[in-house]
Amino acid sequence: MTAPAPAPASARPAARNAPSGSFRATLRARLRAWRLWIVLGLVLCLVVVLGLLRGTGDNTALSPVNPAPAGSMAAAEILAEQGVEVLVPSSHAEARSLLTGRGEDATLLLVDPSGYLGPSQLEELNGQARRQVLVEPSFEQLAALAPGIRAAGVMPDDGADAALSPGCDAPDALAAENIDGGGLAYRAPLTCFTASGGDSGVYAADGTGGVVVLGNAGLLANESLASRGNAALTLRTLGSTGTLIWYLPTVSDIPAGQGPVDPQSLLPQWVDPVLLWLLVVALLAAFWRGRRLGPLAAEPLPVVVRSAETAEGRARLYQDSRATERAAATFRAATLTRLASRLRVGPQSTADMVVRAAAAATGRRQADVEALLNGPLPATNAALVNWSQDLQALEEEVTAS
Repeated sequence: MTAPAPAPASARPAARNAPSGSFRATLRARLRAWRLWIVLGLVLCLVVVLGLLRGTGDNTALSPVNPAPAGSMAAAEILAEQGVEVLVPSSHAEARSLLTGRGEDATLLLVDPSGYLGPSQLEELNGQARRQVLVEPSFEQLAALAPGIRAAGVMPDDGADAALSPGCDAPDALAAENIDGGGLAYRAPLTCFTASGGDSGVYAADGTGGVVVLGNAGLLANESLASRGNAALTLRTLGSTGTLIWYLPTVSDIPAGQGPVDPQSLLPQWVDPVLLWLLVVALLAAFWRGRRLGPLAAEPLPVVVRSAETAEGRARLYQDSRATERAAATFRAATLTRLASRLRVGPQSTADMVVRAAAAATGRRQADVEALLNGPLPATNAALVNWSQDLQALEEEVTAS
């Protein structure tokens, strides 16, 4: 008994490479099948990363660390360069602590458009700083921090390029010369930048100047700080002391038992990216499922018959069966239907209604139209031909009218 001969050297590498080649082919096939889900997964990861990166920055309006157009980083940095110490408390307790230690030479800037602070919290801040600057304060904030200043509604809209002049002798207002219009109006012992013919303005102060109200939050924003005298008014109002406590209350400052004023602020920061991602997924799913039906396909027919041949064949059937009146009735019914549509007499109209409308549209005698559309049917083939030509002529006249 002899042993089998060993396989040739060239065959052994091929046998070893066969599974590897099959694996690569299978891997490529699976990648092609799953490429859509792989792309969607990568897009999802990108959205999550961008959302996390976006959430690490401060995007609060008028925040001194927000470089966005709605932020106020520019004003805070300029004040810091001028030697003003800008402090940003993160809570009501921290704001009180800062005021306790630095209040004698400090300005308190309060920006609370959502009304997170309650009356008792506002009372705890009142009188703790040398100067209090309130930005677009509410009635509740005015009652607690500036009882001598009253809200007076909205400043008149004089156009996007409107500017307001000081109209008072306050040094800060005179240094600004003019500012952007708009915002809320207030009345006080000292009112500047008033509307034409009015006694309320966007800059209001009590008799001592210890409380100042700015009715236009846009004056502090990065996007409009360099416009007109906005920067001069902002920097002089906020930089009159050595320390500026820039306080923007948040949801965490809401007193126990008081409901949230702004429900959207309670949502996590990842909600917006997820909603955007769901919208993208919905659009991709609609595109994906919509293409699964594929293009329209023509149904294969044993014989393709042109419409003209069909009409001719039907006419010959009528002729062979000597069904002249039947063919004439079909012609008349089709003509009445088309005329009713073109004359707009309605689908429920009678033959008499179509006759009157056709006679009025063409100027023909009603009796002639009546004989054609509602009279006796032709009995011979020759009469049928002439009668059908008359029908066609009437229909052409109605169409041209």
